[in-house]
Amino acid sequence: MAGVRWTKAGEPVPIAAPPGASTVLPAGDYTMVVDNRRAEVFTDLRNDRGVPTIATYAMPSATTWDQVRSGVAGQLDGWKQIGNCDDLGERQVQCAWSESTRLWPRLVRIVLLRPAESGDANSYVWPDNTFLVIGSAHGVNR
Repeated sequence: MAGVRWTKAGEPVPIAAPPGASTVLPAGDYTMVVDNRRAEVFTDLRNDRGVPTIATYAMPSATTWDQVRSGVAGQLDGWKQIGNCDDLGERQVQCAWSESTRLWPRLVRIVLLRPAESGDANSYVWPDNTFLVIGSAHGVNR
């Protein structure tokens, strides 16, 4: 039984991008921040089962956390949310879900990166862009 589950848990779950998402990222000074968040998600999800699938999207600036979170959660029917996914108004908001299975559950993590408020010292970095990182991992036991 364990051998069968080992082979079946080998695929990350595909997550469709939310409406308005674009894989073409605009030019700007945000690249180091977005690349660092992408690398963090990759490192957190990498395990002995293999490398995770990571996608980065440019989102419309009016995109809200609730739109993104509910759009991804809607694709993960029956999965368990891990931790608190509330929007506390910070520039970076994240959430994760784990598959409801006993052996090698898969994991999905999202990170939404918003621009700084207009009066913030970092508001020049990416004043009009919102980014989303979605990671999906092979079977992991956390």
